[in-house]
Amino acid sequence: MEIFYIAAALAFVPALLLMYFLLRPYTYPQTEYPYFSDPSFFMLFAVGLVAGTVLFLVYSYIANSIVTVIVYSFIQVLTIVVCLNLKRYRGKSDSIFYGYGFGLGAGATTGMGLIYWFATSASNLGSSLEIIDYVFLFMLSVSMTLQYSAVGITVGDGIARHVPMQFAIQAMIYNLVFWVLFSITLLNSDSGIYMYAAAVLCLAVSAMYLLYAYKKEIGMMVIEVNRMAKKGKKFNDE
Repeated sequence: MEIFYIAAALAFVPALLLMYFLLRPYTYPQTEYPYFSDPSFFMLFAVGLVAGTVLFLVYSYIANSIVTVIVYSFIQVLTIVVCLNLKRYRGKSDSIFYGYGFGLGAGATTGMGLIYWFATSASNLGSSLEIIDYVFLFMLSVSMTLQYSAVGITVGDGIARHVPMQFAIQAMIYNLVFWVLFSITLLNSDSGIYMYAAAVLCLAVSAMYLLYAYKKEIGMMVIEVNRMAKKGKKFNDE
């Protein structure tokens, strides 16, 4: 049970911090007119929690094959497309934020699953993880949350613009790069410095992708929404 709480803290604290700091400029009290609905955001966050749990269970069975991991990277993106490509979200500017919420939830449970999986596996073998091992898993967990969140933003952007597959393919390319690096990291888990170098690279790639998605995609969406508001229109007006 102690391992479960450690895994939950290491995975959910970064996700909640990302939620707070990146969304704060776009909702109360920072702006009088929020760019998304809080209840809808947390609903998608909850859906992401469930989806992330299911997807991680799938991953735990296929992690030993690079080919299946590649397929898995595509399935992740398509899962977000399926969950967001509903009539209520199509053509709505706030869908980009709901994609972010879904990604945060899915990333948090995936990261938690990863930490718990490794820790319990070590315990079952009669050993335990050291602090440095938890640091390694923490980096991978955070990178998962960053990556999932960025994918959610990109897919949400496509849903908002009525071109879901165009943006989904873009997200698949980024996600494929991440998961290949992630698999290389685990394959070098007995190699010391190579393991940590690969984990740092995973973290850097996912962080850069989220920074791009947040600055470029959300930033552009906000600019367009503000421009439409000045003209007295909505984002999805013809």
